[in-house]
Amino acid sequence: MLGHRDLENTVGIIFGGRSSEHEISLRSAVYILKQIPSKYRIVPIGLRRDGSCVSLEGTFSNEDFKDVEPADLADFLNGRKMRTLPKANSVESLILPFRTETLASLPEYQVRLLNLECGVFFPVLHGPNGEDGRLQGVFEMAEVAYVGCDIRASVVGIDKHLQKLIAKQHGIPVAKYELIELEEWQAHASKVIERVREKIGFPCFVKPNSLGSAVGVNRAKDEGELSKYIHEALAFDDKALVEEPMTGTEVECAFLGTGVHPRITVAGEIAPKDFYSYEAKYQVADGADQFIPARLEPTRMEELRGHAAKLARALSLTGLSRLDFWNCHKTGRFVFNEVNTLPGLTSISMFPKLWEHEGVFGPQWIDELVDGAKKRRTLALKRQFGITAQN
Repeated sequence: MLGHRDLENTVGIIFGGRSSEHEISLRSAVYILKQIPSKYRIVPIGLRRDGSCVSLEGTFSNEDFKDVEPADLADFLNGRKMRTLPKANSVESLILPFRTETLASLPEYQVRLLNLECGVFFPVLHGPNGEDGRLQGVFEMAEVAYVGCDIRASVVGIDKHLQKLIAKQHGIPVAKYELIELEEWQAHASKVIERVREKIGFPCFVKPNSLGSAVGVNRAKDEGELSKYIHEALAFDDKALVEEPMTGTEVECAFLGTGVHPRITVAGEIAPKDFYSYEAKYQVADGADQFIPARLEPTRMEELRGHAAKLARALSLTGLSRLDFWNCHKTGRFVFNEVNTLPGLTSISMFPKLWEHEGVFGPQWIDELVDGAKKRRTLALKRQFGITAQN
């Protein structure tokens, strides 16, 4: 087991995952591996699609990953040697939901116990099983430091329906939508179609309730397409949303800090050529135009940042997030779209670009996140989870 100082500066960067956003996670992880400050030692941790865990033996520096690409991380997860680190060996690994003191007293395992070697975990996992509270629950049970939102904020942050309810409660407009549940759809599909036709109309947008990166998002022009796209969305999740279309552009603010003391960037603007699909985000070079800062008058920019700060407080955000709105040209209103508690960190992602515009670059905010994770763990241990501390 590493000494205390070495352990505190050893960061387990977790990527991959059992999610439709697996590939996006690899792209985001490349950014973190390259940008994390040199004072930290790195343990690269991959979660395979089958849920098993593997890590690269030993520890590394950011310099070791200066040439790494998403394809290298994919090779690592698939049991092949990495082109950029051909001598590195992978080992089967576990993060167990037990305190370090408990694990240290157990007989030696045949797998690597990452709790004993990482002082902080940095999950770079998008979507279910990564940013939805499940992994955060493992970290909390293990009493380890981890970057990002806690369990409660993660659970709400993955659930678009809950986010919208909270936004409405705090006076922030949301688009008109209908919540479709799998059980209802299987029993009364025709009634669901009729309800959407009456309350939303066409065209409309269909999306899984608890996914990001525009996965499973489609635009339905008629009842036939609506039925098809609801069926597809419910293959990803047991709930789907059908929303009215927004006329305007998407405006996004980046967040660091806590809900009580939020730091909110100016907004960036995304003006897609059609609609901001998965392909427009990640596969088409000119799928959308970006503007940083967004094309807003100063008073409207401050109004938007105020909405973002209010939501950060209401959702109890911690660490990093991105808050997305629609700038509706016809009504002149900002309409809340969603919060992303682990936003994309690829070379074309809005979150790092917005902070760069503010003069805060990757190594700075990554260092801030790791330091914040350590402080939160220290405070949590003092609370003893309701257990009276023994003298």
